[in-house]
Amino acid sequence: MGYPCSVLSAQDFSSPSCGSFLTFRRSGSVPAVRKEKRMYYDQHVCGARIQELRKSKGYTQEALAEAIDIDAKRISKIERGVISASYNDMILFSEFFGVTLDYLIIGKRQDVDALKKKVQDAITQLQEALM
Repeated sequence: MGYPCSVLSAQDFSSPSCGSFLTFRRSGSVPAVRKEKRMYYDQHVCGARIQELRKSKGYTQEALAEAIDIDAKRISKIERGVISASYNDMILFSEFFGVTLDYLIIGKRQDVDALKKKVQDAITQLQEALM
């Protein structure tokens, strides 16, 4: 279990996608302290992910804007990290590109189609077990 610590230096927060937390654990009779990294939202990194997905699918900002009904200027600002995408924007991007919200927000990649297949396989196994 980690706890935010207000006495950390600026160097502790040098990673663009992780915050620092302290974890306390017992080591003999004296508690030991160890730093661990946690993921957090960074609108610049998230925007870069969206831009990468858009380019990998061969879309311009204008074409993407038309496809998901968002203003092209808004997409440009999101990709540059000038503004954060709204929850609705994130859902639209997630569905359009076939990635999870986890991937867009913190970079944890999981293929949506693979997840759907796992769920469908589990349902099939349950149905067969009931017959």
